[in-house]
Parts: sequence; C-alpha cells; structure tokens
Amino acid sequence: MNIAEALAGSTQFNVRTPEASDVPFFIVGAGRSGTTLLRLVLAGHSRLHIPPETWFLETLVRKFSLTEPLTPAEVEGVVLTMGAGHRWPDMDIDIEEIRRLAHELDRPKLVDVINIPYGMHLARVGKPRFGDKTPCYIDILPELATLYPGAKFIHLIRDGRDVAISLIDAKWAGRCYDGRKFSWTRAIRFGLKYRKSHLAAQILEVKYEDLVSNFEPTVRRICEFLGEGFESTMLEFKGRMELVPEREQHIHQKLQRPVSPDAIAAWRRKLSGFECFILESCLHRDLTTMGYPLRFSGLIWRPLFILSGGILRILAPVLKRAIPYLKRHRYLSKQVYI
Repeated sequence: MNIAEALAGSTQFNVRTPEASDVPFFIVGAGRSGTTLLRLVLAGHSRLHIPPETWFLETLVRKFSLTEPLTPAEVEGVVLTMGAGHRWPDMDIDIEEIRRLAHELDRPKLVDVINIPYGMHLARVGKPRFGDKTPCYIDILPELATLYPGAKFIHLIRDGRDVAISLIDAKWAGRCYDGRKFSWTRAIRFGLKYRKSHLAAQILEVKYEDLVSNFEPTVRRICEFLGEGFESTMLEFKGRMELVPEREQHIHQKLQRPVSPDAIAAWRRKLSGFECFILESCLHRDLTTMGYPLRFSGLIWRPLFILSGGILRILAPVLKRAIPYLKRHRYLSKQVYI
C-alpha cells in the first residue's frame, strides 16, 4: 500500500510476497501484558508504524456492515464514532479532515473510511505498513480478518498473576474474581478458541516471559511471522517513549530501562500466600492451560479452588467496592493485591 492509496482510504493492500507484505497487523491480548513494549519495539522497524491505540474499531465492526458499501449517513456515523472516543486526541488528527476525505469517497466500505487515519499516519512517518496495538481487539479478530484479509495477529500473553498485580498498581479496573469479564481471562479464552479456528495460521502467540528473557530471538521470530527482515534498531526501544501518550507515561516507566527477566513472575515476590491463593482460585484453570506453574499445585487444592473461586465470583460486586474502601481508610494496606 503506497501513501497515496492510504490517504485515499484504499482497501487494496499491495501484498507482493509473504516476505514483503504491507498487510496490516494487530497486537492483541490483555492490558498490562507488555503490549506497549512490543509496540515500541516494532515501531523501530523502517517499514512499520503503529499509531496510538484506536479503540473505535470494536464499536464500528459491531455497528456497521463489514462488506457492503456505506450510505452517506453511515459514513457520517463512522466518523462520529471515531471522533467521539476519549482516545481520539492521541491520534493528533483533525476529525474534520477525516470527515472531508470520508465523504469524498465513492461508495466506500467500512474499511475505506477506517484506512483514512491509518493512511495519514503512514504519510506522516513515510512508512508503508501499519499495525495497531489495541489489546481489547482480541475480541474481534474474525471481524478484523474480514476487513483485512490476510491480516496478522500477535497475541501477547503474560502470567495472569502478574497482570492482576500490574492492573492494581496502575489503578485500572478489573479484578481476577470478575470471571470471564476479567481482561486476562477473557483474552486467554478467546485465544484458545482461535487456536481451533480458521484464523489459527494468522495468529502468533508470544509469551511476555519469552520477550523479556530472550529478547532478540523473540523479536526475530515476530519479524519472521510478519514477513519482515529483522533490524537491530528495533531493540533500542527506550528512545521511542514519545509514542506513548503523555498521560500514560507514568505507568510505563519501566520502558525507559532495558528489558530484564526481573519482570518475570513478580507474583513470587509481591504476593503473600493468601493473596496468591485468591488469584489462583480464580485463574488456575487458564494458568495451567497456558503452562504457568501454580504455587498451590497439589490435587488437594483443586476442590478448594473451585469452592473459593465460585464464592469470589459471587462476591465480586461487593469486593470491588469494599476493598478500595478498606484501603482508603487504611484497614488494608494499599499493596494488598486482591
């Protein structure tokens, strides 16, 4: 896809060979799984650009046809949806320019309008291929594959206990006892479903633990999957922090340091036995499936996990209010990870 095509919102991606393809790619998974690190790494490639998180695609693919031309009213609806998102300012694009270009298109499909902001970013940086790092798009891989036939998906996976800890440290919503609504559990369940689907060959599962402990070999494996040559400049990601929105830089301070295996299994250092039992009660099934060893691994713990996990899910609405209240009033330490 050249820049002129990108700015025109063309759906015609120039797929020359598997080794030199301009087909888009998406980094997905659960938040706090290392997706920002991977974005900064891949953005260091001379051919690849990844704009800020978009978020609007999830709404668009559920609201509009993926394959039929849009009416002028629907085109306007797509533009309004894009501009209404609280993250749209991160794109640094005037929504009126998007509106003008969108309405100039002849019988556009949804992907044509979506391609406009992506294409403007490509024109800005002078690169031919875009990616998207919006972790929650793990939910809509089939729809994205319909919009972009041949698209590649990188599912970044991290130990769920470390994700739970990181979410609490960042003061983000979502707790392990939310069941399938917990972002990590949700991402893992979608990933397991996709393993058995027609999309399997388009998805690369990458463990965060491999990324930080075998940095260059893992980045090379990702490049091979994308059909791109490895470039050593990708490893110098610390100089790309300007790509992270300023309001979020405080929760990504570790990205200003070299990758380190110290980030692996932080739960062993941070969790008490009780906290670990709580997390494993809720996450044990998927932790085991993904190959993460449990602290409470004996058969004797399984019925206790089932019982306590069920109770925690029932009490989730109460716990999500009670625990922050107890922390605010110092009945619980702020470093309690439940």
